Order: sequence, then structure tokens, then C-alpha cells
Amino acid sequence: MVEDRIRIIESRVRESGNLPEAAKSELLDLLAALRAELQGVKKEHLERAEESAAAGQPAGESLNDALGGLTGTVAELEATHPRLAALANRLAVALANMGI
Repeated sequence: MVEDRIRIIESRVRESGNLPEAAKSELLDLLAALRAELQGVKKEHLERAEESAAAGQPAGESLNDALGGLTGTVAELEATHPRLAALANRLAVALANMGI
């Protein structure tokens, strides 16, 4: 699932006519680094993070409980894979700075 998302983002970046070449290159480099870093992440860590993100707010669970669970998952991923977390953050910041 993560790999699929990376491929989609890469495709959209490559096809974008609105991004300067330097921005495209920066984003594609970050995506390549993210993909490489993901190779070292255990599949179960990724699955748990994806499940937490996709779960949203299950019935009977308060928003605070749901956010707490997601925050815990992110904290665990950051603790076990700090380079991956840093790359994902750099990608998010780069996209936000470009207004994407």
C-alpha cells in the first residue's frame, strides 16, 4: 500500500506541468530516498501504521482515543525508524511549501 502511494505521487509529480524542474527533482529525490528507507522497515510496522491511519474513529471510540492510538503508532515508528520518519516529514514539508 505504501509503495502504491509512492508510485502515485511520483507519477503525479512527473506529469505536473505546474512544478518547476527543480521542485520535481527535489520531490522525486525525496521519494526515492523514502522508498529506499522503507526497504529496512518490517512489514508488520508498516501494516500497523497503515491500519491506524485508515481506521479513523471506530464505533464507540472517542476522537481522543483514536488520536492517541495514531499518535502512539507514529511515535513507535519514529523511535524504531527515525530516518524514515525524518524523510516522510521532509517530503510533507516540501509538498506543503509548494502549496500541494
